[in-house]
Amino acid sequence: MEWLTQSFEQFQYVAIALVLFLAGLGVPIPEDIPLIYGGVMSGKGSMNVYLHFVVSMVFIVVGDVSLYMIGRRLARGAGTSTETPSRWQRLASPERLSKVQGFFERYGSWSVFFGRFVAGVRGAVFLTAGMSGFPLARFILLDTLAALLSVPLWIALGYWAGAHWEELLEQAKSYQVYVLGGLVLVIG
Repeated sequence: MEWLTQSFEQFQYVAIALVLFLAGLGVPIPEDIPLIYGGVMSGKGSMNVYLHFVVSMVFIVVGDVSLYMIGRRLARGAGTSTETPSRWQRLASPERLSKVQGFFERYGSWSVFFGRFVAGVRGAVFLTAGMSGFPLARFILLDTLAALLSVPLWIALGYWAGAHWEELLEQAKSYQVYVLGGLVLVIG
């Protein structure tokens, strides 16, 4: 039975890595949930917080770079001429690419850095960065720096909650009446 528990704990890292990679690819999954989850499990002692941080950073950046590279590929495909343009060619038409290029020449670094902090915009910014030809090395640097700010914050929040789990549950029980009263009011 102990091997099963150890296997499950190891698969937690794989699951977190997969979710973060998919979020980096633009799948509408918030990155903060697996980061907080891993922090909670670390705070409870069932995961290593440092390993969680490294796995999270690697798979966040790999997912983001993959989306960037998809953008690069789309931009290259937009330049090929065929009788009937594909939907990707229409999406990345030379006129649109020119506008995007101008935007990224002007605000690209700031867009990449601050785009990491806005969940609904992140994927579009990273895809567009690739389509515009934004330098890959600068993209990786800015994305990593921004992730170095956000990732430890979410993990630390989860770690604190995991370390104080019993206290939080007791406080939640004491506010239970107020929450239920508020729900009744809203429903009424």
